[in-house]
Amino acid sequence: MKDYILTMDIGGTTFTSAIFDNHLNQLASSNEAYINDYGSKSELISAFTKQLSKLYKNNNISMDEVIGLGISAPGPLDSQKGLILDTPNLTMLKNTNLAGLMEAELSVPVQIENDANLFVWGEWYRHYKNESVVVGLTLGSGLGVGIVINGRVFTGAHGMGSEYGISPVKWGVWEDEISIEGIEKLSIKEFSEVKSPKELFQMAKAGDEKAQKIWQEFGHKLGLVSSHLVNLMDPAVIILGGGISRAFPYFTGSMEAVLSEYSPSFLYHSIKIKASKDQLNSTHLGVALFIKQKI
Repeated sequence: MKDYILTMDIGGTTFTSAIFDNHLNQLASSNEAYINDYGSKSELISAFTKQLSKLYKNNNISMDEVIGLGISAPGPLDSQKGLILDTPNLTMLKNTNLAGLMEAELSVPVQIENDANLFVWGEWYRHYKNESVVVGLTLGSGLGVGIVINGRVFTGAHGMGSEYGISPVKWGVWEDEISIEGIEKLSIKEFSEVKSPKELFQMAKAGDEKAQKIWQEFGHKLGLVSSHLVNLMDPAVIILGGGISRAFPYFTGSMEAVLSEYSPSFLYHSIKIKASKDQLNSTHLGVALFIKQKI
């Protein structure tokens, strides 16, 4: 009897796996592994397989009991064909039939979907089922956007909806600035050296004015992109995920100021902006939901 779902989240820097039962209860999860530890596509695919194999074997599960594997990955991608396309944030897997390769390794059905879509779907399922429109932003190596409308992920006519992070803006594309790289560039401007978002978060907590200024500038830019999404979608909730979202208290003020200036719905209605408390767990839950729908 097939009772289990395998899930994998592949980000720009790390990947993790989890096991769910058929009722969407998470039973186990792996430790994070780092993509830069592997020098080629074949090595990375092998690492994915080893992580998954260790997880299901340690939990006394055979592949005969597995419904399928779902994978969240940065876009753009073609989820219908299982392809990662010319993604800027996962260069080792550009133009790769990831679903096909993993099916060959594991002999189970494999489906892939955009990571931001699955993050927001998991958040909706766990916390916001009463809301009709929910937008999720993932802030990390890039800027991911996911949208849930009436309980369903919006993917567009061709499965590539919500790829807003790669849209053009005066400095290039949105995620050139709204990303880890963008924050590091701000740190060079203020400190004449690269500081990570984690360092800047700790410095802001300690009262460093330059670090706080960086987060305020980041919040202003995040407010600009969010104003476009609010004016287009009029969501009830905007949920922020990804590692950068942990600095939420230091950029939310400038973000909300921009939204109040440019988005009437934000000004006149109670659109909530929330930092995810579940983060990666929400993405894995979204992957499990996706597999139950697709297989």
